Amino acid sequence: MNPIHPQVPKTLLVAPDSFKGSLSAVAICQSVEKVVKKMGWPIQVVSRPMSDGGEGFVDAVLYAGLAQSVTLEVQNPIGKAVSATFAWQPDSRTAIVEMAQASGLPLLSQDERNPLKASSYGTGQLLVRAIEMGAKKIVLGLGGSATNDGGAGALQALGFQMLNSHNQSIGPGPKGLSELSKIGFEPQGQITLERLQSIEWVIACDVTNPLLGPLGATAVFGPQKGVTPALYSMIETSLQHFADLMERRFKRSVRNLPGAGAAGGMAGGFVGFLDAKLVSGFTLLADLLALENLFEEQKIDCVLTAEGKIDEQTQYGKLPAQIALMAQRHHVPCVAICGKLEASLQDLPMFKALHSIHEHLPPETPLEILLTQTPQNLTKTLKQHLPTWLAN
Repeated sequence: MNPIHPQVPKTLLVAPDSFKGSLSAVAICQSVEKVVKKMGWPIQVVSRPMSDGGEGFVDAVLYAGLAQSVTLEVQNPIGKAVSATFAWQPDSRTAIVEMAQASGLPLLSQDERNPLKASSYGTGQLLVRAIEMGAKKIVLGLGGSATNDGGAGALQALGFQMLNSHNQSIGPGPKGLSELSKIGFEPQGQITLERLQSIEWVIACDVTNPLLGPLGATAVFGPQKGVTPALYSMIETSLQHFADLMERRFKRSVRNLPGAGAAGGMAGGFVGFLDAKLVSGFTLLADLLALENLFEEQKIDCVLTAEGKIDEQTQYGKLPAQIALMAQRHHVPCVAICGKLEASLQDLPMFKALHSIHEHLPPETPLEILLTQTPQNLTKTLKQHLPTWLAN
């Protein structure tokens, strides 16, 4: 029996992160909309796909109709051509760029991952186009990177010269940084150093790791990019050398700055070179989407959020918890769905309900099977539980 009375319409706010490797946040929202329409339920769905600055950051802005899309061909982390998109707000001349579009780990196969030579140059190409369009403010979302170059590649694309002791340009990645001797600048058309310094640079990320050390970029995020124990020391030393030269050239120290280790140290590079400001990716996107205002402008009956994995760590600033706490401030229940559930409501009391979309499958089901079944299992979960979530 359907608990939703046909004469009592309900409003559901859908604000998910992505199921990395299987469904984007936009796709999750579209699945909810499709199920509600197919079932004929009297539910108004308000979709706001979310991101913490990494994958889906630009899509979230575009899906909400807050910007125009600009697409161009750039280099991926190993120099191959890839199509990448950023969001452009012409009235405020603001570009919203997601480094994962050009320099993200999903762009490379397992065999292509090379942390010694992976470069963020393609992200710089996106930034160049934004500046050529007249950007006064650039919001750079970080997360999900394949690179560990401190943002050096992106900075080279902007005109910064990274030279060795023979006054030649260094190669890509930490291997190139190990040979860095001098930092210069060569204007490229309208992109002068003064022009770069006049832009308001905002870095959106939700990690607090420093650039260096046991909690730094290489130690914590390096292994997923292919950093082995044998490579660790060389890459860490290269980033330390980069930080030393950066501090000497620009008089800004970033080695212990919380968040500087985001995206293989790109956050630290952009703070050091361009005095960028670090902000919470979730907070920035929530402000852009005016998420708090939604609760004040209409009666929302329930919030649905999502992430690939929900566990005890979710409570420590992860996106679903931040969505749940926002809903709680407005006395609205919040439900979270995920691919892998390793927490209870006792662990995460800010939620009304927690569900794995694969809860009907045996626990030992291989990950590759779960990933392929994600779309249909999401649909099954929504059909089974959504009316109950919205019941008073």
